[in-house]
Amino acid sequence: MKEVLFNNQEYGQVLTQLDKLMQDAEQISDVDNKVLLYQILQYFDSIHREPLSRIFQAVEDHPAIKKMMLEDPTVSKLLALYDLVKEKAEHKRDDQNVVHVTEDQVTMLTIPKKKDWLELGDFKDLEINKLYPKNYQKVNFLISRIGSEVFAIQNQCDGSFLPIDKGTVEDHTITCPWHGCKYDVRTGKSADDSDKSLETFPVEIEESGLLKVEIAYQ
Repeated sequence: MKEVLFNNQEYGQVLTQLDKLMQDAEQISDVDNKVLLYQILQYFDSIHREPLSRIFQAVEDHPAIKKMMLEDPTVSKLLALYDLVKEKAEHKRDDQNVVHVTEDQVTMLTIPKKKDWLELGDFKDLEINKLYPKNYQKVNFLISRIGSEVFAIQNQCDGSFLPIDKGTVEDHTITCPWHGCKYDVRTGKSADDSDKSLETFPVEIEESGLLKVEIAYQ
């Protein structure tokens, strides 16, 4: 589709900068300002999501237009961000320079993560079914007490940079306030039959009631 304000590369740069700003926003210590920021973002999400959904529904009867939208990397990226389509990885192939590599020839360099056990106080001080956002070594996570158990899970909806600590928890299921995605806090796996998942973190409760969470980070 025709580029109007900026090209696809510049659009990608904008998304990267936005992601960085969201990470910076996670470091805001003033709780009121942090909540206000998330509420503003949530309303921005809502006022874009509804009209985008209607537009995408309208083109269902126009296959040629829909095809153009899905083939445009910038448009398809936006649709994916609002969960209207599944984002597909780009694959480029040059038949003149194809190299066949067997599975046993492939190796991956994995940088081992550091791990720390964080002491987060007496678990009995946590309200049941309330979400508590935490940050350690740039790892955003949240904890929630359900009955006599406590769970720790990634504070970021899969495929998005938006935090989920303003969501709700019911019967071990956390619902993202932005997209409505549901995750099982025990496993991090999707609770609504999608392929999404969130990272979970080991939790220990000592006899004294001290709550500890293990965080792995680079």
